[in-house]
Amino acid sequence: MQLATMPLDRVPVVSLDLETTGLRARSDRIIQIGAISGGDELARFDVLVNPGVAIPAASTRIHGIDDAMVAEADALPLVLPRLRDHVAGNLILGFNIGFDLAVLEAEAERHGLDWGWSAALCLRQLATRLLGPEAMMILGDLEPLAAHFDVPVAARHTALGDAAITLSIFHRMLPSLAAQGIVTLGDAWREVAKLDDLRRANVTAGWIDVAAAHAAAQDHAPLARIDPYPYSHRIADLMLERPVILPPEATLASAAAAMNDSATDCVFVGADASRIAGLVSERDIVRQVCQPVSDATRVRQLPLGSIMSSPVITVGADDFMHVALGRMSRHDIRHLGVVDHGGTLVGWVSSRELVRQRVTSALVIGDRIASAGSAEELAAGLRMLPTLAASLRREAVAGHDIAAVISSQYRAALREAARLAEGRMQEDGAGQPPAEYALLMLGSAARGESLLAADQDHAILFADGATPQEDAANRQWFLALGGHISDILDAAGIPYCKGGVMSGRETWCRSLSGWRQAISGWVRRASPEDLLNVDIFFDFRLVHGSTVLAAQLQAAMSGRATRRGGFLKLLAHNVGGHGGGRTFLGGLRTENGRFNMKANLTLPLVETLRVLAISRGIAERGSAARAAALAIRDDIPPEVGRLGEDVAMVTRLVLRQQIADIAAGRPPSNLVELRTLSSAETGILKAISGRVTRLDTLLTDTLFG
Repeated sequence: MQLATMPLDRVPVVSLDLETTGLRARSDRIIQIGAISGGDELARFDVLVNPGVAIPAASTRIHGIDDAMVAEADALPLVLPRLRDHVAGNLILGFNIGFDLAVLEAEAERHGLDWGWSAALCLRQLATRLLGPEAMMILGDLEPLAAHFDVPVAARHTALGDAAITLSIFHRMLPSLAAQGIVTLGDAWREVAKLDDLRRANVTAGWIDVAAAHAAAQDHAPLARIDPYPYSHRIADLMLERPVILPPEATLASAAAAMNDSATDCVFVGADASRIAGLVSERDIVRQVCQPVSDATRVRQLPLGSIMSSPVITVGADDFMHVALGRMSRHDIRHLGVVDHGGTLVGWVSSRELVRQRVTSALVIGDRIASAGSAEELAAGLRMLPTLAASLRREAVAGHDIAAVISSQYRAALREAARLAEGRMQEDGAGQPPAEYALLMLGSAARGESLLAADQDHAILFADGATPQEDAANRQWFLALGGHISDILDAAGIPYCKGGVMSGRETWCRSLSGWRQAISGWVRRASPEDLLNVDIFFDFRLVHGSTVLAAQLQAAMSGRATRRGGFLKLLAHNVGGHGGGRTFLGGLRTENGRFNMKANLTLPLVETLRVLAISRGIAERGSAARAAALAIRDDIPPEVGRLGEDVAMVTRLVLRQQIADIAAGRPPSNLVELRTLSSAETGILKAISGRVTRLDTLLTDTLFG
């Protein structure tokens, strides 16, 4: 659940207040910062700041802070990064918070500091909508408002004291707000946006117009200045190849010689690339040779198995660079092994190669999901995805690349949900998995094309038992596991699949032989339901478990049976008939001004590329990759290559709309508001729609012409 759609009583909120040298937002300086979230002492931020200028006596008479009190305090450049981390991911609440945020923004610019915020709400504006402008003119300030809501006043005109009063008033206001239909943060934002006179006065005073800024909160997000490079380059593009592998009995001296000969700073220890036991780096060797000279000979003969770091932390070759950066940060290491889909070592990455990348909170989002210890921690990581997507979009990262990043995080969430579900099974007394199994991601996330309105699509494949009775018992165990996986994902914010495509359902939890039989039946019968199952299942991707089982199932899916002419004809017929969402007069058919991109464009385009890929035995999953692989073939019309561009364009427009909807407190969907499109975008959309109406003919000519 995103912040804007959360009920106000569940929004993670930090109440913030500043004491300053004056009331000029652009030129006065911060001398005290107070922030509080809840009653936890650890969640309080109370810091004096040396402003570097004299504090006027008039200001001192209000807050009691003079030059002597801040003489030994830290300057703002040392304080602001800590505040930024303290408020990250939370709603910033404040009385006249537009002033505080304007001061912080000016101070950050003055000192050349990175400062950003994801969401904010002004308590004064909220109270004005609740009580009315006339009542607020009488109440006026924070102290009378506190009295109105029976909130005790303490430590007034200190930053932390005023922040605490503000938070208490907010909590007291919640029942009255709910009674007026102001339930979610998005509701509150929409209401305060109606205060035109108050907002104009704030802007005139040089304050930030929080009521307007929330709609473009991504402009102030904590990730606003991230480098897009780590999110648009995969490990395979960056890794060092040909890793040096030595057996455990090899000596330290031989490792040093191998590093010198190969100009590398580490060697891997193991029998071969598929059986890596550890890693020895230059740092490990230095640590050992810092011994008395008398021990030099002994140290040179130390076996690598006795000094290696184990196990080797790895990333996949298809992972994005930010995953490696986050993993290095979390484990405090300098090297990562790079493995292929089968777990075989194919290379490594070193911090030396990534030294120009700054490891910040923005870069560890993926690893935060991958290391979550509960559904709540998963949810916290997933809540950061819209902000990440918005930041990448502003940095001009292509929409399909952003979709690939989002999809990789959904796969990481599914993988972590499986680990947590296994723990629940053990807590329930069911023990360890009774057989090898593979957890499969299905649908758009498997293709790398998922956006911000995802639901669950997953399946379980488990090894055949020795007897039918063992198979049946194993299936019951894995059905229970699948149920836990679905529950965990739903609690983390990825809702249950409305169509029931989840591994806790019998249709989507089978043994290897069971899946082979199911696939054979789908191809043989080719009923509408069977074709839908093929559509859902064909793009599966392993996210957890046995690579061998997944490879065996992939072989069954890509066998000749699925390329039979009759079956392909039925698949093509299933794709045909899409009207591209056109009206009788050639316009785009809308629902309340919105065009259904998924139903009218995405589905027929993706399905067409899938059918053509099946017909030519192409193993690529993503639509763009399928289009590229098809386009170079002599037996494929050149317009097929353009379909990948069409999918990318649709993805970009849907992503932009989803980001805007989330910022406005609306749930993301696949419906795009046509009035937000430029004339050029509308023209392109109509052209894509026209091509969709001709997909039926394209498929028929390509497959059977």
